[in-house]
Amino acid sequence: MAATIPLPPLQTLVLKQPSESAIPPSDKDLVNAHKYVMDTSTAYSLIQQRYNEHSDEDAGIVDYAEAIRYEAKVLAHTEDGQPPWLAAVLAPLLTSQEEIKGNLAELKGSLVEGVAELKAQVTAVEGKLDLLIMRQADTARTLAKSFNFRQGGMPENVLQIVPFGDGQYPSDMGLPALNTIAAVENLTTQHRNEYLTHYYPNQVITGSVVKRKKLLLNALGCKIST
Repeated sequence: MAATIPLPPLQTLVLKQPSESAIPPSDKDLVNAHKYVMDTSTAYSLIQQRYNEHSDEDAGIVDYAEAIRYEAKVLAHTEDGQPPWLAAVLAPLLTSQEEIKGNLAELKGSLVEGVAELKAQVTAVEGKLDLLIMRQADTARTLAKSFNFRQGGMPENVLQIVPFGDGQYPSDMGLPALNTIAAVENLTTQHRNEYLTHYYPNQVITGSVVKRKKLLLNALGCKIST
């Protein structure tokens, strides 16, 4: 015997019930289930008009609710869980949704390409900027050393700050400013060694304190007495 969807017997309302729907429901089963809800609604409205004026009880509501549940069960047992007419209604919407997804994917791809191109441009600009900074540092270093050379060797003479070979300034490294020869003379051993490391990269500096001071003064462009 073929499986069917059970239809609860009526408790209050009086109307003809349809035959129980097969599984899966046929088109006729779907129509009968929907018509049953409509008939139940009509019967429920009539009994409300007759009895509810004299009673607080909601007569017939259980039968009405069961009819709605029955139609829902019938709809749920269709092959795709929805009435045939609903698929036709949803088809254009689903197509539009796929088009939207496609457009979004295309837009995402364009954005990814755009970001990659932008990153490449930024990298190129950064490279040019680094080169410009290096050239400016070279110019500043040459001018500062020339100025310092003309200042002579007096301890109180003012010196210009000479940037390191990589374009950074001593202040960037947290080092004290060497704006006079006296400042060079008063450097701690640690600061002197740090200066020499930056002014003479990739070189091992050895020798006495006097030699190290002369190397530092030479890096600043100062005149060195022999």
